[in-house]
Amino acid sequence: MKLPWRGRRPQPAAESAIATLAVVVGVGVLLSILTIVPASSNSGEPIASQPGVNGPGVIGPSNAPGKGAAKTATGIGANAGAGGKQNTGGVAQVPGLACASGKNGGSTDVGVSGSSIKLAATVVDDGPGASFLAPVRIAMTAVKDQINHAGGICGRTLDLELRNDSWQANTGCQFIKNFVQGDRVFALAVVPSSEGLRACDGYIQQQGVPVVGSDGMLIHQYRNPWIWPVATSTISTMHVMAKNAYQRGARTFGLVFDAKYHFGVEGAYAFDKAVKRLTGKDIAGFDPSLKSCRQDFCGIQPGQASYAPEANSFDSSCYGAHGCDYVSYLLEPDTALSFIGAEHHTGSAQDGYGGAQPLFTRPFAEACGQACDQMWIWTGYTPPLGSYLGSAGVSSYVNTIRQESSSADVDNQFLEGGYVGMQLLVKALQTVGPDVTRARLKATLDSMTFTSGLSPSLQWRPGQHFANTAAMAWEIEYSTSFSGWRNQSGFLADPWVGQDIPSGE
Repeated sequence: MKLPWRGRRPQPAAESAIATLAVVVGVGVLLSILTIVPASSNSGEPIASQPGVNGPGVIGPSNAPGKGAAKTATGIGANAGAGGKQNTGGVAQVPGLACASGKNGGSTDVGVSGSSIKLAATVVDDGPGASFLAPVRIAMTAVKDQINHAGGICGRTLDLELRNDSWQANTGCQFIKNFVQGDRVFALAVVPSSEGLRACDGYIQQQGVPVVGSDGMLIHQYRNPWIWPVATSTISTMHVMAKNAYQRGARTFGLVFDAKYHFGVEGAYAFDKAVKRLTGKDIAGFDPSLKSCRQDFCGIQPGQASYAPEANSFDSSCYGAHGCDYVSYLLEPDTALSFIGAEHHTGSAQDGYGGAQPLFTRPFAEACGQACDQMWIWTGYTPPLGSYLGSAGVSSYVNTIRQESSSADVDNQFLEGGYVGMQLLVKALQTVGPDVTRARLKATLDSMTFTSGLSPSLQWRPGQHFANTAAMAWEIEYSTSFSGWRNQSGFLADPWVGQDIPSGE
């Protein structure tokens, strides 16, 4: 099957940004971190680049660090401040407490004892979301184990309970309530299963339970004062994708999206509104209910045995009647593979094809094969590819994951998000010091600037939790087999942060 983007190869977006190298010292473990300077405005222009990736180049398959990968200490120092003055980021310390076992104040809040901090999260081990969300538990466990092996935080180890909710909203929300009411956890870590977290949004605010490092990418997370996302939202990613395609010449757009799960619904609405802002018109067939497959705006249900009717209808409209310049896939990997496999293109998308974050996985690129050659996939994190492998932050990420799993797909952007989210939680707890309370953790997070080396520097403030608002594109390279990824842009800023939210989201 020959896909229409083969007609004219998309050209890389221009990159113009600044890379700044900073060294962050944590007592116990030294971590060198690459600081990516964020944009001074939401212009949609490139906001960052890193050494060696200022021009496109084919990057080979990456399941392990390259020979040039720096062998640096991984993670964040476990007992920051132990035996000395604790850096608390301006949070006043309780007199008499010290950052050490037996001196940390014991049970300072719910889920906290003198020897442990109780954390929990819902994960996705089966169902449609498992193909990109299941590996996140590897990153969470890897960071937790790393910290515990180094002695914990102020004499307390991290106790992390994970429950599979199969990406089901009601099941996930019930698990979260059980964590809070029955298990009495101190905080929720990352919570890869976005549907249950969304269903429990009001409950989390009511209970005042911190959710730190979330990566479900749904818009409610950026508006809840008790949730600190590290991901680029689906809405921001679709904004960036639409504007970039428009700047490269696209004027007629098509979209295939998941009409069941909220990442698809939110992203589809935002993509159409961005297209309308840029071109003056909706995508042909735009359905305000965000449920049907009509003309060039095609919402589908995951898990169908066949997508032939929807694929044929979409192809006839987008590539036949309207001659789409650019088509975006906003689907989880298994659904995308089924839909693309059912397509029979008759036209030519002059300015290329794009895929949202769930498709940034090596298994998807390999399985899609020739059909996805030259498709651009967008991610909110720096992947461990090419010269990026030489940066301290990326090397630490890869090394940490490899200690937990030798086979994990380190390119998976959600695996990266789980790692960044757990690192944020660790850093915040270290900054809080021995007197660990939910209120103190909230105050600390709302005054933090966090640099992981895997994204632009992240900053949260009260009422402003849009920390990561940029995305970068990588092109799938496939000839007779998957040959790697080609970098097509640095981080591009969302020009319309917080806009284009569908009703009820």
